[in-house]
Amino acid sequence: MIRFIQWLHRWVSLILVIQVVLWLVSGFFFSITGHEGMSGHQYMVTNTPEPALKKIAPKIRFREMHQRFPSAHSIEIVSVAGVGQYQVTLADERVLYFNADTGETWSTNEALAKQLALSSYNGPGQVEAVERVTGSDEVNGWKASGFRIDMADDLNTRIYVDEASSQVVEHRNTPWTIADWAFRLHFMDYTGGRSFNHLLIWSAGLFALWFSLSGLILLGRNITNGDFNPNRKKTWLEYFQQKGKPIASSCGGGGTCGLCKVTLQGSDIPSPKAAEKALLSANELDAGMRLSCQHRTSTNYEVKLHNEGVSDIALTLDSKRQLTPSIMELTFVSSEPVNYEAGQFMQFRIPHINEILSRHYSVATRPHPTRFVFNIRQLPSPSEGVPPGVGSNYLCNLEAGARVDAVGPFGDFQLAKQNSHTQVFIGGGAGIAPLRALIQSELAAGSPRRCIFFYGARYEKELCYRDEFERDERLYYIPVLSEVAKSDEWAGHTGFVHEIAMKWLADENKNTLDVYVCGPPPMLKATLKSLADFGVPREQVRFDDFGI
Repeated sequence: MIRFIQWLHRWVSLILVIQVVLWLVSGFFFSITGHEGMSGHQYMVTNTPEPALKKIAPKIRFREMHQRFPSAHSIEIVSVAGVGQYQVTLADERVLYFNADTGETWSTNEALAKQLALSSYNGPGQVEAVERVTGSDEVNGWKASGFRIDMADDLNTRIYVDEASSQVVEHRNTPWTIADWAFRLHFMDYTGGRSFNHLLIWSAGLFALWFSLSGLILLGRNITNGDFNPNRKKTWLEYFQQKGKPIASSCGGGGTCGLCKVTLQGSDIPSPKAAEKALLSANELDAGMRLSCQHRTSTNYEVKLHNEGVSDIALTLDSKRQLTPSIMELTFVSSEPVNYEAGQFMQFRIPHINEILSRHYSVATRPHPTRFVFNIRQLPSPSEGVPPGVGSNYLCNLEAGARVDAVGPFGDFQLAKQNSHTQVFIGGGAGIAPLRALIQSELAAGSPRRCIFFYGARYEKELCYRDEFERDERLYYIPVLSEVAKSDEWAGHTGFVHEIAMKWLADENKNTLDVYVCGPPPMLKATLKSLADFGVPREQVRFDDFGI
């Protein structure tokens, strides 16, 4: 439950931070623009209909109008472009308009609308277009028929004239449009309803309430755990990192990556936390495996690291090639032999400005003492001003002969041993790296087990190592495309790779399978859920989450 609260608290905080930024930006815009700059009235002349009085002599007398509408709340006569107009307000507050010369219902044609619009305008432009409209999103509450007169000026002025009354309803222009969107962002009123009583406001209130309550829950948990105590004990992860011991972590001790595994030995080992129950199997927990970030140092038990063979490795780039439009293969060599298992990864040290960053990449071939192949997914800049992926950009721009420092090997994403189970591999994108290593190692064995490989990509050109997998008759290779390009002459499977895998799985004995999963986080999450729903024992499923 705490893990879910942490996850939701983090995402709600992001939403709230975004809204606070919108408040600050829109508020600053209001302060520098001012009311007049946002009104849309820069070129508007107030042109209120004049009382007729002695200026006109209507042919339809006031007494006649009163006889027609004896229960009217009020009857007024005004001058519109020199013509008398009766405005009759009924008891139900409806207003009717009549020509004071003919007694007929008042009517506004295009020429009159243009004349009235120009009489309310003192800008430098000329009429560009006149269009009949029924209401407008730019004029709140006005749903009647009328005209929009577009002026050719520097502000793109638009004048709205009501057909029934000949009244100039509003002036709108580009500064007003910008201000309108600023108001929508500021008041979270994206529908333009000019109301605080809508679903988004209710949701924002609930989100804020949840953020406050979950924050208090997490604060209480941190206080209970002694996180604010300067004399508190370190977690085992902090301890090993300070001692320079070989231990991996991608989440900074948040209990979400599952890489900092250790084995606790003794009669008084702590019970597993929620994060450990989510990331470790029942067999692993029973064997004393825990996450070092979840427990503080103690003398009540012993701690065994899983990566005692980890060491610093100096790698030299030997070659590189573009596997797909988004994945590059880099081949490094080492002067010193390194012992590792298929499926393990290296921790690269990436220089960036004034610091050294760590990035994890799995070896993409079966073990070789001095030669290491990695698949790097290139992460270009998503937009101007946003930098590209630091690690991938650095590595993919290296030239042959360049040297990189790494630490490893890490990880326990390895082949199951001592059984005759069918080996099922499900992957997508750059997740092919450790899966390819596992497949190569299995097929290189004296008596390889049955191997099935489901690999998903968006387009045909993104299928990594396709020729290699199709050539090996010992491997049942099933590529799946989620999006088929018009240029692809594709006759294979389409859809999501985990769905195709589950169709195959439906006819198999779930207890005789070992399943290995690696791919983008959404694909990984969906696959693990499907495997659990299909009844594949948790102990027979191994996964590598490279997307954390």
